[in-house]
Amino acid sequence: MKNRLIGVGMLSVIFSSCVVPHDFDDDDYRPRERARSECAEQAHDRGYRRVDVQSVRSTGRAEWEVTMQARDRSGREIRLRCEYDARARRARLM
Repeated sequence: MKNRLIGVGMLSVIFSSCVVPHDFDDDDYRPRERARSECAEQAHDRGYRRVDVQSVRSTGRAEWEVTMQARDRSGREIRLRCEYDARARRARLM
């Protein structure tokens, strides 16, 4: 009887953990990584190649500044700066 109660208790814990949804995109669990990926994607969309993120730093509450090194279409090395607003989820390449 005791083993049966332990088994039922373990199954209820296992099944209850499957029911709780976690959507990390909604609560912006990792804003630093999101800033890094959004800014790199923005640089790729503008035609820059070999985008290498140098630094990601917070400039305020929910605001991030990303510094990148990239190559333009002619092959020249260029330093890019991008600002990411975590509240609006927007990256702006400068």
